[in-house]
Amino acid sequence: MAGGLGALVGTPADLILIRMQADTTLPADKRRNYSNVFDACRRIPKEEGILNLWKGGVPTVVRAMSLNLGMFTTYEESKKVFSKVMGTGMAWFLSSIFAGAVAAFMSLPFDNAKTKMQKMKAGSDGKMPYKNIFDCMAKSVA
Repeated sequence: MAGGLGALVGTPADLILIRMQADTTLPADKRRNYSNVFDACRRIPKEEGILNLWKGGVPTVVRAMSLNLGMFTTYEESKKVFSKVMGTGMAWFLSSIFAGAVAAFMSLPFDNAKTKMQKMKAGSDGKMPYKNIFDCMAKSVA
């Protein structure tokens, strides 16, 4: 829960980071051209509404929770198993690597959806490319 709450609070900053990074990869006519972080903080609520600062918030929260679940559930268990076979120092080291790999594996699909939803812009018809996290993930697989 702590990871999810932290992600919810941090979503606006993450959205701004993703948008500013993605802006340089877009064609010139589709760029948002934020001059700096403060400009993005001012313009997003003004142009899109205050709640759009939390666009991609659900996948961000789910990603944080899956990352924590993968990390915390595997570290202690793998440390117990590795400690029986090798020294404590090496067991801690290998457990950290294993837990990090599991956490990355569990969270990457949500991270991908989060980034796509935060970067999305309405098409010429006014519709957004993704309706929700499930739509985004389904279109990513297809």
